[in-house]
Amino acid sequence: MKTKIDFATLAGLLTWLMVYGISLYILQKTAATYGGLTLHILFLAYGGLFWLLTRKQGRYGLQSPVGRYLLLLQLLVAIGLLWLTPARNFEFLSILTVIWAAMLPFVMRTGPALLLTIIVVAVWFGLAAWQGGRAVWITALLYGCFHLFAVMVQSASRDAENAKDELEQKHQQLLATQQLLQAASRQSERTRIARNLHDVVGHHLTALTIQLQVASHLTVGEAKVQVDKCHQLAKLLLSDVRDAVSTMRQYADISLLDALSGLTRLVPAQLQVKLQIPSDIMLNDLAQAQHLLCIVQEALSNSLKHSGASEVTIEAEVTQQQLQLVIYDNGSLAPRWQPGNGITGMQERLAECKGSLVLSNNHQAMQLTITLPYSESDNA
Repeated sequence: MKTKIDFATLAGLLTWLMVYGISLYILQKTAATYGGLTLHILFLAYGGLFWLLTRKQGRYGLQSPVGRYLLLLQLLVAIGLLWLTPARNFEFLSILTVIWAAMLPFVMRTGPALLLTIIVVAVWFGLAAWQGGRAVWITALLYGCFHLFAVMVQSASRDAENAKDELEQKHQQLLATQQLLQAASRQSERTRIARNLHDVVGHHLTALTIQLQVASHLTVGEAKVQVDKCHQLAKLLLSDVRDAVSTMRQYADISLLDALSGLTRLVPAQLQVKLQIPSDIMLNDLAQAQHLLCIVQEALSNSLKHSGASEVTIEAEVTQQQLQLVIYDNGSLAPRWQPGNGITGMQERLAECKGSLVLSNNHQAMQLTITLPYSESDNA
């Protein structure tokens, strides 16, 4: 799997290292003894928390169930660093809260993020003023503007990323639908040819066979022998045409495995999809096939965006004229998870197909069980 470099995370880590290094340099130059080992532990804890929170596929990322708590802990660590260092020489430590504020838009809306940032800036510089015994309102205004700027920039980045994800999802759905329609078009043409063979060529061969049989009764000698041979050839050709028509009609439906294989090829590389689907499951209803593709696409998107999964398994079987599709991943489900628009859309699509959706928990991850009416193809 190819690793994608997140330059925003890299910039944050480099900034943290710079603040850490400069702080150590100042402490050595001023021979200050503030904090000692505790100072190193807090700096390393801040950097470690930032790395965990900004990992998109990690269990402790911003979108994980514990993401908000780790973000709060990171803020407390930064305040602890302010408390252990002399305010007069370490005003630049507020850069740590700038980094912290830049992550807020990924856990809350822009408005609350701005309000919380203003509160944190007020508390931070209020503590710095009390600690240093002097007014720092000019510094507070300057750094406060940097905080608000970081929140706004990251909010715009978040909105752009969400729009890109939505556009990519729609693009994948269009490609999957295009493949489905192309397959349906080919199969429709195959069915048309089979019907013409049966209705035109088959009927003419049947008439020819009957005429040759009549001619066999009206002829004698060598002529009868030749007519009988032609009669046998006509019967053999009629049998071949019927076999060809049956074969073409037998494969006139859409294979579920082929349809989903085309869809999974569009999934990003960080998510591996395992298909455990028998090759003989066919979809003879184009509308049902399109709904099913969109449902699977939504399930894969949920695994990518919300569960932090690296692997998704899709199983299918047919029992008692019911097609059952089970989708589960190796990610984690939030403790207070609630169904969103994606799940609601799945249920609405299944309702149109007279199907059902059951949500369950599979090793702390969501499992979707989809049931649809299934009928054997009548084209065979």
